[in-house]
Amino acid sequence: MKKRMIQKVLAMLICMSMVLGMTACGGGDDGSADTAATETTETADTADTEEETQTETAAEDFDPSQYSVAICMDSMNHPVHRIVQLGFLKAAEALGYENAKVIGTEGGDTSEAFAAAEAFAAEGGNGLLLWAGDSSSYNTIANVASQGVVVGIPHFNHQQEDGSYPEGLAFNMACDPVLYGQQVAELMAENLDGMEGSVALTQNTKNMTENAATESFIETWNSLDGTYDLSGIKVLDVQLEGGVVDQATATNLAIIQSNPDIIGAFGTTGNSPITWADAATKAGKADGEIFIVGMDATEANLDYLEAGKVQAIVAQPLYDEAYKTMEYLDTIFRGGTVPEWTDLEAPVVTVDGEGKNGIEYHRDIAAQVEEFFQ
Repeated sequence: MKKRMIQKVLAMLICMSMVLGMTACGGGDDGSADTAATETTETADTADTEEETQTETAAEDFDPSQYSVAICMDSMNHPVHRIVQLGFLKAAEALGYENAKVIGTEGGDTSEAFAAAEAFAAEGGNGLLLWAGDSSSYNTIANVASQGVVVGIPHFNHQQEDGSYPEGLAFNMACDPVLYGQQVAELMAENLDGMEGSVALTQNTKNMTENAATESFIETWNSLDGTYDLSGIKVLDVQLEGGVVDQATATNLAIIQSNPDIIGAFGTTGNSPITWADAATKAGKADGEIFIVGMDATEANLDYLEAGKVQAIVAQPLYDEAYKTMEYLDTIFRGGTVPEWTDLEAPVVTVDGEGKNGIEYHRDIAAQVEEFFQ
């Protein structure tokens, strides 16, 4: 009898245990699921904290002196290109990069410059500012990037029609040539309002930046006819003046001689303030008789602006874009991220302008270039 009682008690205990077990498996009220979730969250938080700590430690341990960086471009001694080089090298120095150099070519052969970029990658280079204006650079970008080189391009917009960028390009930045083409057209239209004659447009080569600037000028000019009286002014077809000063001056002189009624000129090359002003002088035009707008705030161009030979200069942010490119490379090396695209400002500089729109700001940068590369 006693034995039966013990067996009944054991059976009841087993049943109760099973019921309790089933209740718990049904996600009941004992809080075990919440506890598990809390533990999982705590584990994830801990992992995130550990990852952040590792990143911070990596950044603290980062030694820029062990990294090799370069700016690669053709026409290395061109005064405009020297401004770009200065910005890159100054940023590298400020950030602690002891192995920073200029590579490329003395002449204008971009294929030789791209070969220098390939050699830099083969030698174990880490970061590259590539000065490249069109799709001929895309194989080089992909090749050097596949070897571990971080490639950034300033000045030229390489965004494709579908919004993508060339394979291997880590980031791209530039001022908007559409905007400064518009600004130049507005400035010129205001100053030539009611006059009669022709306006010339010249480029160095056919490339995406200069094409966009002159196309924007033409589109804006046409839209302003009504805001200003431009009915007596004809905008001539775009001509290529090239990048060599003597040849470009001769080209622009020929344009003036073929169009003696010329009253305005917009050149999108870095030498265009000088080439157009000198051509005008050779053609017997007085300073200011042709309203000249050119590119880039080099020392010589600023001299012409101050002397009244040129009426305005578009100061592409050559120094700033190169400096920022080096900063972006440094950010990536340290494990950070940068925007794929960055917009920059290109102020239009006049004699009476102030700050970045004035002469003195750009005189300072030009003086630094002369001192650095003497």
